[in-house]
Amino acid sequence: MMGSSLNGTLLSLIVITAGARAEQVPLGDLEPGVVVRAFEIEQDLRALPELAPGQKPNLARVVPTIDLGDGGESLGELEQNFYLEATGFLEITAAARYKFRLISDDGARLWIGDQLVIDHDGLHGPEPKDGEIELAPGRYALRVAFFQASGGWKLALQWRSLIAAGVDAFESVPAARLAHPKDLPLDTAPGAKRIIPALRRGLPGDGSPVAGVHPAYKAEPVDAEALAAAGGLDARPDDRVLVFGTRAMRESPADDGPFAWLPPSAEGTTATTPSSIPTGEFAEQLLVAENPGGGLYRVYVDEVDGRPQGCVFRFSAGLPRVIGAVSWDSAGNLYVGGKGGDGDGATEMLRLAPTGAGAFEMKAVRAMSNGLEIEFTESLAQRVGWEAESYLVERWPDAQSKGWRGPVRDGSSLPVKSASVSEDRRRVFLEVDGLGDGVIYVRLLPPCVSESGRRPWSTEAWYTLRNLPKERTGSVRNPPPAPPANVLTEQEQQAGWKLLFDGKTTRGWRGFGKDRVPDGWQAVNGCLVRVGPGGDIITEGEFQDFELSLEWRISAAGNSGIFFHVAEEPGLKYVWQTGPEMQVLDNAEHPDGRSPLTSAGSNYALLAPPRDVTQPVGLFNQARIVVKGPHVEHWLNGEKLLEYELWSPQWEALVAGSKFASMPRYGREKKGHIALQDHGDKVWFRNVKIRELH
Repeated sequence: MMGSSLNGTLLSLIVITAGARAEQVPLGDLEPGVVVRAFEIEQDLRALPELAPGQKPNLARVVPTIDLGDGGESLGELEQNFYLEATGFLEITAAARYKFRLISDDGARLWIGDQLVIDHDGLHGPEPKDGEIELAPGRYALRVAFFQASGGWKLALQWRSLIAAGVDAFESVPAARLAHPKDLPLDTAPGAKRIIPALRRGLPGDGSPVAGVHPAYKAEPVDAEALAAAGGLDARPDDRVLVFGTRAMRESPADDGPFAWLPPSAEGTTATTPSSIPTGEFAEQLLVAENPGGGLYRVYVDEVDGRPQGCVFRFSAGLPRVIGAVSWDSAGNLYVGGKGGDGDGATEMLRLAPTGAGAFEMKAVRAMSNGLEIEFTESLAQRVGWEAESYLVERWPDAQSKGWRGPVRDGSSLPVKSASVSEDRRRVFLEVDGLGDGVIYVRLLPPCVSESGRRPWSTEAWYTLRNLPKERTGSVRNPPPAPPANVLTEQEQQAGWKLLFDGKTTRGWRGFGKDRVPDGWQAVNGCLVRVGPGGDIITEGEFQDFELSLEWRISAAGNSGIFFHVAEEPGLKYVWQTGPEMQVLDNAEHPDGRSPLTSAGSNYALLAPPRDVTQPVGLFNQARIVVKGPHVEHWLNGEKLLEYELWSPQWEALVAGSKFASMPRYGREKKGHIALQDHGDKVWFRNVKIRELH
């Protein structure tokens, strides 16, 4: 099954993180209590942040047990917008299944060893959340991460043994079971700390696990005993051993580290022996299990100067949570065996039979002397893929120098200078400077769709870079000419159309309540773009009866809006106090997309479109708003979505039953400004034109 370059030595060099295990720490090297380090953050928090490395805490002290905040130990002046870590060792004297409880306000997580036991992240009150883990006698590394946003705060760690007779109540983990290394430095430094911006978690496969079993396969249960009686599966040589772990790792035969690092996991990861894909689109690439998680990763091996460098992609999900074996039969069926539940459930075996279908996804990522090349399984849509801002590239520091603990994201972004699409649109070359040893993280950002209109099955790749090829160089190509934008045809001019945006300047617009356009709105590449905080903008002129035509493009999970009949005078602070809105939205990812009343094209919160007609996020949508007297129409991508009559009894009833009921002038103006909304997200507008109706 294996190609000549994919021998047993190479297979033994995929490294991933192991689960909870006891630490060999002499008692004389420990002192009682756990170390608490707290970091001041200068921005509002909604989830556990990721600190940039190398920063000292604002506060560091030893506490006997983890019971902090309301009803427990105070941190002095730190009361809002801070991040805290409590670290130490937990001593287990009896083998048992233990149940732990985190009580936190706001979010927190608990790790024992490298295994995530409780995930209680997010904004919430002092609520408890429980998790269970089987532990043998020994000392285990313990870590609790916590963040406080505003208001009161609380963090407490409790436990109980599930085999202790008659013990039902939780109690604080006692001080006698907690310890930390002796002479551990407790240095501090003042000032707010820098955090690494979080990667966006979008739809399945976009910064998160894929949606289920890969479309190329159909999963069906298999009787493992019957399969064995029929001759079983192809044997695998004993030397194909997957190396994993951070301390109990097998001796590596190579001196330059692993050829591929799997992505870090909050739960900690172990895996099966890699299995080579025998046929099809990904022939001779590898599959390896993601445990615990019920998923498979695919590994493409890039040969550079005779040495392998692996690129890892998410491949499949929805399989047994703890996978113990992956193999193939001669018919190309993939067999996956493991345990369900938390890994202690019944043994399962699934046959993944080929369906003949496939997915639009990255097939391979290759290092070039001047950047990276991405190969896709399908051709990209026309005009997609040329924007450098459609790709995120980061360098995660060299894992080998971290003691085999896996890649660590530190926010080291590598700007993409240009993106060049091949003639067949199956490959994109990214011109990137600064590539070096470590894991190169590649993320596809919108717009990215195939020629058939499909979005990627997965948008992430992790390339373990050891050598840049000397002879393999990517070619920078010029994008195809763009169709004319922000111009009027002769027919449009004769029909009375006027441009509201010239494509080069922000002339004709100003901030709501301001005498100029704020810096957060700029003319960029022929688009009027919200690039940063600036507030809503309005046209300098006012309009009564008109037809407005424009194209909009929204960022992933983004929100904006188009308003009309907006009044601007003292006492009015917002455009939505007077002007009705046509919603601009990423329906797929923004929460407002869950309700038709607040989805793209709606008359926001009042009238819903009958269906979603938006383009895939990142592509432009063509919108029209027609206003003639009281009659209003919303059009999107050539379809009339809805129409309504302003000032009618039906309109008044809708407004009275909405959040606009307290706004006496909402939707009652006879004329006003056109407004574009700053809702905190990047949005593009172009071909903004209007003709007045008489």
